[in-house]
Amino acid sequence: MEIRDIQSSLRARNADAWIMVDYENKHPVLVNLLGKKMLTRKIVSFIPKEDRPTLIIHSIDSVFLNIHEITSVYNLAIYNTWEEMLEIEKSLVKTCKTVMMDISENGLLMRVSLADWGSVEFVRSIGADVIPSADILQNLTAVYSKRAYELQLKACEKTLRIKDEAFTEIKSLVLENGETDEYTIQQFICRRFIEEGMTYDEAPIVAIGPNASNPHYGPTETTSSKIKEGDLILIDMWAKMNDEEGVYADITWMGYVGKEIPKVYDDRFEIVKESRDAVISFLKEQIPLRDVHAFEADDVARNVMKKHNMEKYFTHRVGHNIAVDVSPHGPGANLDNYETHDTRLLLEGTSFSDEPGLYAPDFGMRSETNLHIKDHKLEVVAGLQDKIIAILK
Repeated sequence: MEIRDIQSSLRARNADAWIMVDYENKHPVLVNLLGKKMLTRKIVSFIPKEDRPTLIIHSIDSVFLNIHEITSVYNLAIYNTWEEMLEIEKSLVKTCKTVMMDISENGLLMRVSLADWGSVEFVRSIGADVIPSADILQNLTAVYSKRAYELQLKACEKTLRIKDEAFTEIKSLVLENGETDEYTIQQFICRRFIEEGMTYDEAPIVAIGPNASNPHYGPTETTSSKIKEGDLILIDMWAKMNDEEGVYADITWMGYVGKEIPKVYDDRFEIVKESRDAVISFLKEQIPLRDVHAFEADDVARNVMKKHNMEKYFTHRVGHNIAVDVSPHGPGANLDNYETHDTRLLLEGTSFSDEPGLYAPDFGMRSETNLHIKDHKLEVVAGLQDKIIAILK
């Protein structure tokens, strides 16, 4: 997004300016706009809805910012003392009625809440109303390119195939040895990711029934349960192509080490699947028609769980943003009205997971796919599990 696009967004939201504060390259948007430079003092970016933006910078940092690529876009306002810094900011803000800053309601959205309390209160003390910049921030950090989208599709295709291989590996080892274990299958998946030119931040989750009741359980070499006939297995796996524009595939599938799925497992999976598919149906219908807030999708999934009197076991948001990031948990809107109240819009060119789960004391259950908005329509990009896999069938 260029400065003129940001200014267009400001005008559309009736905001007079967007103020970003940063220190040592911690603000992702400013790093994107300015490039990563050795900045050691507080910097304030003031982008008005019209005219040139201003960077308030310390004289020591000016050596890295007083260059053509920056000064062709920004006015530089240089300070030495803190009093000078505040006076410059005050002179800019006093012309504004409404200013966007990187805050969120009740501080709930941590990828948005980048502005510190003192900086926000100073702007308010000048007389400006401060409103959240959440959707502009999301536009700059979570929307990705056509090439990144193609890399995501490639990652999804490979991850789905490796998932099938993992269940086949379980079958082979159980038939040969009578058992295997969670860690062995986890490491099999890790090796296959690397062989396919993929990378990941953490190893996948492989969990049998009760272990799967902990959404972030993970086996290790010293703490791993045996997998044998009669076990329900959850595999949650995520990886991206080893490319700077790589976007994660993040999926969860269920399997059962047997030929026929017990009814108790089938029945609970049907509830999870109904919740997952209700989100998809809702978004496919609504996204072409209107702006959809992220929390609305979480409500849809949770209402399905309530209908079946299972909501107390659905203990996390229904989905998280996926973007060009080091983690599958991206900076954009999460499908969440449980852990947070995410009022951000679901934007064109963004992706997110759809992963309702039930985490009862007897066993855990989850189904996860990835969704993407393209041409104002919802796409399912990571497959849909219809039935629990009967591994020995």
